[in-house]
Amino acid sequence: MNLKPRFLLLTALLMLLSGLAIWLFSQKIVLNVLQESALRQFETQVKLEKERSLQPIIREVALARQLADSQILRSWAKDENNEEKKQTALAELESYRNNFSDHSYFVALPGSGNYYHNNASNEFANDQYRYTLRSDNPNDRWFYSIIEQNRDIHLNVNPDIPLKVTKLWIDVLLRDGDQILGVVGTGLDLTTFIQQFTTTPEPGINNLFFDHEGAIQVSEDISQIDFASITKDASEHKTIWQQLDNEAQRAELEHILQTARSRPDQVVSIHVERNGSDQLAGVVYLPEVDWFVMTLLDLNILLPLSTFNELFLLAGVSIFIALLLFNLALNRYVLKPLRQLENGIEQLRDGQPVNNVIPQHIHGDIGRIMSHFSSMASEVLKSRERLEIRVRQRTEELEQLTYADPVTGLLNRRGMMEQLQQQMKQLPQNSGGFGILWLDLDRFKNINDQYGHAAGDLALKATAQIIQDHIRPDDFACRWGGDEFLLLINTDQQFLLDQLGRRLCAAIQKHEIRNDLNEILPLSISAGSSRAMAGQSLNEILATADQALYEAKASGRHRYCPGLITSH
Repeated sequence: MNLKPRFLLLTALLMLLSGLAIWLFSQKIVLNVLQESALRQFETQVKLEKERSLQPIIREVALARQLADSQILRSWAKDENNEEKKQTALAELESYRNNFSDHSYFVALPGSGNYYHNNASNEFANDQYRYTLRSDNPNDRWFYSIIEQNRDIHLNVNPDIPLKVTKLWIDVLLRDGDQILGVVGTGLDLTTFIQQFTTTPEPGINNLFFDHEGAIQVSEDISQIDFASITKDASEHKTIWQQLDNEAQRAELEHILQTARSRPDQVVSIHVERNGSDQLAGVVYLPEVDWFVMTLLDLNILLPLSTFNELFLLAGVSIFIALLLFNLALNRYVLKPLRQLENGIEQLRDGQPVNNVIPQHIHGDIGRIMSHFSSMASEVLKSRERLEIRVRQRTEELEQLTYADPVTGLLNRRGMMEQLQQQMKQLPQNSGGFGILWLDLDRFKNINDQYGHAAGDLALKATAQIIQDHIRPDDFACRWGGDEFLLLINTDQQFLLDQLGRRLCAAIQKHEIRNDLNEILPLSISAGSSRAMAGQSLNEILATADQALYEAKASGRHRYCPGLITSH
């Protein structure tokens, strides 16, 4: 054979091998790039899925807790046969029914075993008693299990055989101190919840909800749900562990769940094999309901290699031709763009804007890939920003709920205690000191009894507004509890405390408050003060003000008494 055909044959063989190697290498790079980008998008998607699915449950849990705190229900549960209390309690339940998303409620009382219920169609109006629970009836075992476990709240999926419904039940214990008076709550229609919060419009993505024992509570596949899990032994549960094909991954998932529980604000990712498919799983812990939500992404559906075969082939041919021409073209049109794309991925990973990823001279398939990546990166950053704003807003709302009294808008007891403890830490160095005013509405119970609790709330709000009008911006006021208010005044001058105490007594009595019937509410306060001294404990300071308040009320009310200062 002549040298020329040999040379041509060798050149063709070398170029074929080079082209094959470059094609395989490009396939791996593109796949890694897409998987890395998908992972970043996936973490954002999991957080959004958590936010989307958690909000309706949180709202229903909050309403159910509020219902369990109803004094009207407690009074009836202690005296179930009292018809007047029963009708008042049922009216209270009906008002909550209209606020629950499912427009239904239930109450079960352990003393009699009676179960009361009404649904969205108001089918059982004036006939809310449905049946009587029995401890020897397996269908009623859920009720007695909840009471035995003595946990304030339970969420479980369970069919109610007598009512012929299957729901995601929210069960809250009705308590009076340590005494369990019953179980109250509502339900979310299981089918609707699955359609709205576990199914996604994109194929290859689905959500699973499971409890702290791994029992699956909500799934798009009904057969996977562990119905009535609170009444079963652990060996009978349908668990998330049974969804995995690999024993080693089950152990790894258990570790992942522990990590997610310790970091409820973060997404913990793991690759799993499920039903013979390679899937990416993101787990988030929901501390509000003691559940986990797992979002599963089927990589074979969302990122099938066959989708990119044509692209890889075109890239290989282009690189083959570029290699045949000269190395500069390869560096200009392939290697350099890939390096820029990698830099863009690093910028996206660090949360930075992806700049200068697409050079002006790049066109064709690689240009389209980089354009898609740039658009995707922009959306990821926007989604992350929106999520951070929503998380920040939610955090601010929760902090406001934690430290504010819902009726008056003043600090609550917890918020005031933090301020007092901070002042006590500064007391040895703060020559100015501080004072305490303790206020108590006179005969507040009479207002509630005579004019109703709405009038009582009106009196509390009016008192809070007058207090705010009379204190300075650097002073603090709180509703200590019931009809008591506590003021922290930044002064060590007793005469200033005395002046403020007397002004508040006069201002509140002078202020005219009328209810909806235009009746004037008799409103006055008694007040006592205490001035913080070095060497005193917070309990001593509060006790001094409390004693002064007691003396004011014992002296006929509607007056102010300064606290007796004990030197140390």
